[in-house]
Amino acid sequence: MKVMKLFAMLAIVLLMAACGGSDTASKVASKIRSGEALTEADYTEMIEYCGKYATEAQKLQDRINVLSPTSEEAGKLTNELADLTQKTEYAGLFNDKISACTKEEIGEKNVALVNKYAPLTWFVAPGWADLAPASDVEGSIVDMPSTDTTGVIATGAGEMVAK
Repeated sequence: MKVMKLFAMLAIVLLMAACGGSDTASKVASKIRSGEALTEADYTEMIEYCGKYATEAQKLQDRINVLSPTSEEAGKLTNELADLTQKTEYAGLFNDKISACTKEEIGEKNVALVNKYAPLTWFVAPGWADLAPASDVEGSIVDMPSTDTTGVIATGAGEMVAK
């Protein structure tokens, strides 16, 4: 019997710990709404919150992008994306605040965090953010000339060229 009580108590503690992240997000949202000054830790919470949302949304967006807009699957994925957005209640508020911040107010660690998520479609980064995704792509082939194709080694528009 004592073992069952111990397991029940452990389950409650784990459940409370799992819900703690959303409690922190709601506290940061309250600070924003009341006009309180934000700390670097608050910005870290907002960036991570929006980054997690943007990462999940990007997975759905990548799948949508390869489908015909009129396909049934694209419609289902668009609905999933809308559901994800609905569940992420503070994303809009946090994205607005992040997009208007300066490097100085969020701190060096958070600048790196913003740059990590900045290339994602659903992360709204400030103007100073590095939007280039880290990859091994050196460049892209742009429109090929219709005449004078001497020296042209490939054809196509927008194809990625690896290093």
